[in-house]
Amino acid sequence: MDPKMRNFITQLFSWALAAPLALLAVRAFAQNPSPKVPQGNPPVFDGHNDPFGSAAAKPDPKQILKQNKDQIHDDVEKLYVLASELKDEVEKTDSVNVLSLAMVGKAEQVEKLARQIKNLARG
Repeated sequence: MDPKMRNFITQLFSWALAAPLALLAVRAFAQNPSPKVPQGNPPVFDGHNDPFGSAAAKPDPKQILKQNKDQIHDDVEKLYVLASELKDEVEKTDSVNVLSLAMVGKAEQVEKLARQIKNLARG
């Protein structure tokens, strides 16, 4: 096998395996309660002095994190399936002489999904 191709496939598999592990670490970090802020005199908003009024409803951060967590979980499952299919394709293909178009397409799908997961994990 060509050393460049072997290096590419090795890096692809390492990213495919490292991304879910990193996401598990991010998920564990996100589930831990945040540190308490020191109690002071917080500003009191009684509805009259609210500069944005009731029209500007802020999205619930916990709901957004839950949606991101669910999306990341689903995407990691898809990534695992795609990586397994890519592995099977690599084993079937004689990559000494020619690369399978399906293999290249699967690699691009894995890369795209890994980027999407990374962006979701960043928030």
